[in-house]
Amino acid sequence: MAFVCLPVSAQEQNFEVVEADTIVIDSIWKDHSPRKAAMYSAVLPGLGQIYNKKYWKLPLVYGGLGGFGYAAYWNSQQYKYYFDIYKFMTENDLTEHEGVTLQEVEWYKNSHLRYKNLMIIVTIGFYVIQIVDANVDAHLIDYDISDDISLTVDPVMLTPSFFNASAPLPDPRISSFGLRCCLNF
Repeated sequence: MAFVCLPVSAQEQNFEVVEADTIVIDSIWKDHSPRKAAMYSAVLPGLGQIYNKKYWKLPLVYGGLGGFGYAAYWNSQQYKYYFDIYKFMTENDLTEHEGVTLQEVEWYKNSHLRYKNLMIIVTIGFYVIQIVDANVDAHLIDYDISDDISLTVDPVMLTPSFFNASAPLPDPRISSFGLRCCLNF
């Protein structure tokens, strides 16, 4: 309560009016760098998306990296398990162990090795894609989309004069139906 009586002063700000109909807005995107966004995403996945203020992409980035990473880890564990069984069976000359044949164990071992390697490649690819996504988002951060974009699709009757004159048509009186697509922007 004692501080309420004290005089409070704010910083002085000088505003300059250039013209009556001109407003100068300092945008937070003025110094927005696509290179920074890509570097942030390379250092820590999702940091480039935070830099671009696209927070909704964070669950996608971490969900994808976590899911693919876990799939690689799980297939690695399964590969080790079947590799140990395969090694045990080949060292002891067994053709069947606990209801599983040597051929089945070898197939499981090779399958899990293949899927582990595939998931590692997919995880690395997803990591690179999130870096590229941050870079592209930073490039398009100030891209303005107009409100008058429209696509119209209309049926149209195509007459023979519409076609190439050098192409022979069976009957010049025959017309055909088609669709016309018009993109307005």
